[in-house]
Amino acid sequence: MLDEFPETLFTIEWHSPNYTPGNSDFDLPSEYSQRGAMYGVGGIPHTQWNGVTETVGGYPNGNWQPMYNSFMNIYNSMIGDETPYDIEINGFAGETEVGYDVTISMDADMSNSNQKVDIFVVEDDIWSYWGAVAMYHNANNVVRNWLTTENLTISSTGENQTFSGTFDLSDAWVHDSVKIVAIVQNYSTKQIYQVTEVNINDMNPDIDDDGILNGDDNCVSVYNPGQEDEDGDLIGDVCDPCNNLVYILGNLNGDANMDGTPIIDLIDVLTLVDYLILGDVNECQEPVMNINGDNYVNVVDVILLAQMILSGNN
Repeated sequence: MLDEFPETLFTIEWHSPNYTPGNSDFDLPSEYSQRGAMYGVGGIPHTQWNGVTETVGGYPNGNWQPMYNSFMNIYNSMIGDETPYDIEINGFAGETEVGYDVTISMDADMSNSNQKVDIFVVEDDIWSYWGAVAMYHNANNVVRNWLTTENLTISSTGENQTFSGTFDLSDAWVHDSVKIVAIVQNYSTKQIYQVTEVNINDMNPDIDDDGILNGDDNCVSVYNPGQEDEDGDLIGDVCDPCNNLVYILGNLNGDANMDGTPIIDLIDVLTLVDYLILGDVNECQEPVMNINGDNYVNVVDVILLAQMILSGNN
C-alpha cells in the first residue's frame, strides 16, 4: 500500500523490545512504551490509523496479504477527510548532523486545544531477519528518534508556526534512507489531522535562494539577502506586516511622514471607532489600540486618543 499511495499514506513503525529481531538496534523501549500506552496497545501486531482506528493481530508466517482488503477499507474511509493544516519540512543534511524546519500552516480556523506537533526520525527499508517467522523482509519507516512533542499555538486561517532543531546521524543508519516525519495530532481524541515526510536528502536548506539558510533567515520564503530589519523584531522588512517603528500606540492605520515618523491624527480615532462598531481589526492594529493599557479596548480609549491628539501629546 505504501507503494500504491506514496502521496497520501505515511507510516511510522515501532518495534516492541520483546519481538525485535536479535542483533538489531531499532527498538526504543521508553518511546515504544509511551506511544503504546497512548493507544492502549496490547496485542501484537497492532496498527493505528489516523490515531483513531486500530487493528490487532495478523496472519501466520508473516503473511500480511490477507489483511490488504481490511486495510484498504480503512484507508478509503479516511482518504477524503478534510484538514485545515499543511506541513512543510525543509532543512539541511550534513555528514553527521541534520537541521530541520517544520512549518505548520492553516487554511481554515480550528481550535488548538490539545493540538500537538510530533517530529520523528525514521529509517526506511531496513533489511532484517525475523526469527519468529524465519524470514528476511524490509522494515519500513522504523522510528530511530522521537525528536520532540510541541504545543501547536496557531488556530486561525493564514497563521503558521515553525519548529526548528537538529539531530545527529548515527553511523548505524543508512543515511540515504533516513526521513523526517511530522504529524499534527490531538492528544485528547488521538486524532491525527495531518502528516508528511521528507527524505533528509530532499530538503531545501534555502527555499528563497537568498544565500541565507532557513534557520537564520528572517524572511524564509521571501528573497532578502540583506536581511534588513528596521524595527529589530527579527522579521525582515520585506515580509514584516507590522513595522513597529510605525505601528506605535495610537497609530492604528500605520501611516507615516516622509521621514518615517508615525502620524497620529483624527483618522486613527475614526479607525478605533470603526473597530468598536464593526469589530474589524488586523494583526498590526491590535497591539496599538489599547490606549490606557487596561487590556480592554472601549470608548475610554477613543476619548483618551482624541485628548492626546487635541493636546498635541502624541
